[in-house]
Amino acid sequence: MKRIREFLESIVFAGMKPGGQTAPKRQLTWLGPLRGPVERLLSGGPAPSDPLYLTNRTQAQKLKFWSLIAIPCVVLALGIVILSRSLQPPEPKLVKPLTAAEITAKLLPNLDQDIQLPPATDVQVIEIKVEGSRLVGVVKNTTRREIAVTELVIDLTNAAGSQLGAVNGIVEKIPPSGTKDFQIAIQQRDAAFALIRNVTSR
Repeated sequence: MKRIREFLESIVFAGMKPGGQTAPKRQLTWLGPLRGPVERLLSGGPAPSDPLYLTNRTQAQKLKFWSLIAIPCVVLALGIVILSRSLQPPEPKLVKPLTAAEITAKLLPNLDQDIQLPPATDVQVIEIKVEGSRLVGVVKNTTRREIAVTELVIDLTNAAGSQLGAVNGIVEKIPPSGTKDFQIAIQQRDAAFALIRNVTSR
């Protein structure tokens, strides 16, 4: 039993007890002339002789030590930020709704800019559109009396905004403060839009 204990102690405390055998160092003989510098690098250089070498370090040595810790942390943080931004999809841009003028300019880019809406009259056209070979719409009497005859002058354009000509229409007996449907035959087969040029009541 004593021999077994001595054998185990010789293995565990090798190099610590006087007379004990130290573990053989692994020699990097295959490196040739580079063996010495590589061994010094792996061992961290010669052991310091000053027992207070940590306290007696200069400011440059302390800064060098902390830079070895801080630089990898900064690089890692920057990498995480760049990766998160690259993986995060961009926010969708808010689309501003178009105004009525912008929609008209987009639909009718070649429309004559001199055409203007007529001033308010006793009769207003509240709806008008092209349906095949006719114009259909609705007019409204803004007065408290019946309007016997109203004449409409309407400009026609195609889908590209080119003017095709004008047509006249008559609407009779519009009731006080009321509305009335109307229809006007047209010959322009490629007409797409109708614009009110003039409204005359009598």
